[in-house]
Amino acid sequence: MNSDEDQFIIGLLELQYNSSISPQLKPLTQNIPWAKGWPENHKSFWNAEAFMWQRKIDSHVRKFITNELQHLEGRNLDLGCGSYCYIPSVGFDLSEKMLDFNDNLIEKIEGDVEQPLPFPNLSFDSVTAIFVLNYIKNYEQLFSEIKRILKPEGQFIMILSSKNIKDWQRQKEVNTYSKEKWCSLLKECGFLVTAEELQNLLFFTSKIQKTY
Repeated sequence: MNSDEDQFIIGLLELQYNSSISPQLKPLTQNIPWAKGWPENHKSFWNAEAFMWQRKIDSHVRKFITNELQHLEGRNLDLGCGSYCYIPSVGFDLSEKMLDFNDNLIEKIEGDVEQPLPFPNLSFDSVTAIFVLNYIKNYEQLFSEIKRILKPEGQFIMILSSKNIKDWQRQKEVNTYSKEKWCSLLKECGFLVTAEELQNLLFFTSKIQKTY
């Protein structure tokens, strides 16, 4: 790493406690290819977040989510997987740094969930999207793509926090829909959905609605 990169990564730790240092860090990113344009550039923002991702979610929350997903069998696609997957998965993420740091992936694919997904029809037994949907504008297209790549009896599980996310990540948030609103949107896209709130988390379990 060059000296600017070293200083920037060290500064990211302080940024978690003092967001006012962002202007001091920004000039350093001009000489760091994966961080250029940070924090405004979406991809660079999440590349930088990868270095601190292990600190973002408490270990007991991770363990709880992992336990809740243990029933999933077969090939899982984790959309916006970040640097941590709760079950072994094909990981799909915009950030190459997130993928680099993720040790629970059977395959790593870099890509944008705002675009059509690069997977064949009926190619996954399940799809997970954990702490992702509040950052996605084109969620209707994404839901349609998930339906396309899921096998007939497959499940789509979406998890969101029921509390406000931290201020620093909130700058990339594009929606703050209620549990009821998300259920309505999923149903409109052809899913049968159940939703519950557990330990400040919203769990949405969806299956494709059969047409006869």
